[in-house]
Amino acid sequence: MTDNKHYEKAEKYWSNLLKDYITLARFPNDFIKDDSCNFSIIQKTIKKTNYDKILEYCDKNQLDIESLLISVYGIVLQRFTYEDDVVFAKNLMMLPIRIHVKNQNIKFVDLVKSVMDQSNESDEFDYYMYSSNAYKSSMNDKLINTMFNLDILNSNSFIDEKNLKVDLFMKANIKDGIRLKLVYKSCFYDKRTARSIIYLYKYILNQVINNNEIRLNSIQNMKEEHEEMFTNILDGNKFDFDPSISYLDKLKNQIKKTPNNIAISDSSEDITYRDMDIITDKIASKLLEMGVEKGDTIAVIQGRNKNVVLAAISIIKIGAVFFPIDRTNPNERINYLLEDGRAKLILTAQYFTDRIEKGFPEYKYLCIDNLGYLESIKEIYTKINPKDEAYRISTSGTSGRPKCISIRHESLMNMSYFSIDYINANEKDICGVYLSFSFDAIMKQIFPYLLIGARVDILPEAARENEYTVEDYCIKKNVTILALPSILGKLFMMNCPCPNLRILQVGGDKFKGYIKRNYDIYNEYGPAEFTVLCTKFHVDKYYDLVPVGRPIYNTEAYIIDKNNNVCAIGVPGELCLSGIQIANGYLNNEEQNKRSFVDNPFAHDEYTKKMYRTGDLAKWIDIDGTIAIIGRMDSQIKINGIRIEIFEIENMITMIPEIKNCVVVKKEDENGEKYLDAFYVPYEDYYPTEKVREFLENNLPPHMIPKNISRLCVLPVTPIGKVDKKALPNL
Repeated sequence: MTDNKHYEKAEKYWSNLLKDYITLARFPNDFIKDDSCNFSIIQKTIKKTNYDKILEYCDKNQLDIESLLISVYGIVLQRFTYEDDVVFAKNLMMLPIRIHVKNQNIKFVDLVKSVMDQSNESDEFDYYMYSSNAYKSSMNDKLINTMFNLDILNSNSFIDEKNLKVDLFMKANIKDGIRLKLVYKSCFYDKRTARSIIYLYKYILNQVINNNEIRLNSIQNMKEEHEEMFTNILDGNKFDFDPSISYLDKLKNQIKKTPNNIAISDSSEDITYRDMDIITDKIASKLLEMGVEKGDTIAVIQGRNKNVVLAAISIIKIGAVFFPIDRTNPNERINYLLEDGRAKLILTAQYFTDRIEKGFPEYKYLCIDNLGYLESIKEIYTKINPKDEAYRISTSGTSGRPKCISIRHESLMNMSYFSIDYINANEKDICGVYLSFSFDAIMKQIFPYLLIGARVDILPEAARENEYTVEDYCIKKNVTILALPSILGKLFMMNCPCPNLRILQVGGDKFKGYIKRNYDIYNEYGPAEFTVLCTKFHVDKYYDLVPVGRPIYNTEAYIIDKNNNVCAIGVPGELCLSGIQIANGYLNNEEQNKRSFVDNPFAHDEYTKKMYRTGDLAKWIDIDGTIAIIGRMDSQIKINGIRIEIFEIENMITMIPEIKNCVVVKKEDENGEKYLDAFYVPYEDYYPTEKVREFLENNLPPHMIPKNISRLCVLPVTPIGKVDKKALPNL
């Protein structure tokens, strides 16, 4: 009876300790390969002088060395998982240890004391965890994915360790110092990640033993000299240009240089730089006649033709603000955008006028698809201030109502200079414009290339059907530069050699795969709130996680943890951006501005006073400042009380070589029960759902396995090329 009561007490202890633990703490994988690889090892030594400091620290605070070393490992795991609550094993018997930090302002020494208390009590009840019916839950053997083992006796136990069901663990041997071994599966982790883990462990340990009062939120991830190294990298992307020379100034000069070059093309007509100048002067003159003033916002609702570009240049000429709106939007959304964007007038086409008069009668409009009635006028020129607004754009509104943001001329110019320079664009280039005109990335397809005498060619709807129709049009029109949404970009790269193409740019979503082509492939990243483009990466081989690269001209990127400390290489954190391209903010949304456009703790000039919090979880993958996006921080959901990161499931599915695209969505049945559905598109016509499920079950805990997994021929997308989750089928 006594034994039964003690067993019940042990069961209660472990149930309470692990109660409500709602995630799997694992160091994020760099890649997924066949799990048959050997363990690799990285070793580092903590010298005797520091070891003596550790002993002194433990003696001073009445701590045991195991609890100290375990606590440091727990913090490292928290930093790498971006979690405050982690469970891992503390010895070869895989005894769970839980470190749940609810208050980052507590002293580190107090954390160690709590870990020591937990460890002592866990040791008392360890027999329960080793029993055959221990801790049966939905997580089961997926509870633990990593381990810390202190080996005071210096036993050679690696033979046993090879059989551990973990992907990575750390071992500490004590003998005239501490020898650290980080043991990891090379089929899951890159050597650079392993180095980052052991580097962070040593650095945190050094901080805590040298500062008895240090609090968790003051523990840094990166040494000062390494922060300085990143600062030097950011200094290397400085680009000096005269912001007082406006876009209009540069364009006027280019028109004089190449008046007979084709500036704008569509499926029916070519327009030279000279004719573009004349036509846009006419439109600009008419706008002035209609009462448009400098700084007014002009909405543009057009078809996919040359008139969108003509409208943009006309608006720029009078110092007004270009605001494109997708004509395929329903009236309710268009009306909201017109109001939120503070539009004064609509530049449109004849076929749309009836809809404007009935749906938005309070707005004046001007049709520019028939310019015969416009009189010839003298040259229009407006002096532009670099701080003046150049354009407005609405965000996609996938997480609520769309939000309008405004971008200054100096930001547009910086983006244009970089867009031209990094691909060595010249007047012989032809940029094929595939993207929707309501997508912020359209700005990068229109504005830069007109400054160098190149041609902007608008793909018609018929050419946008799939990758093959895009390629046919590009070959026919000799397109040399093409930007596509990542989803279509993958298909284009895999299936379309397109011999005349020189540059393929992809962005807007995760990009995967590689086939060597005659054209260079660039993965670009940049939110609308930071003028379209902030990093780029040359894709030259297959990557399990394609980086987004390094910051562009006059752009600073910071990856920071929950305490606003700079993350070390490999440590996930929120990507924040600062520099000349940062937007003025959201219109009519001061609360959101306070959350997203914040004071920059790293500010050093007028352009870095504010930084934009992207909401993207990212990590540095190299000391040169190369960045990889892991996923959205707001992709976290709860199902049955368990916290789940959707991007982790999507990442795992796309690591299957035969799968090119996937999306995971949260669903709810008629009883209010929430569950997950996964949709995937294979490279070949058929890849069985059973194999996808088996792969996920082998690599994820049960609560992260979608209820339904379905194969699609193609993922539905929105007009701007992102996955349209609302259009996915009900399973």
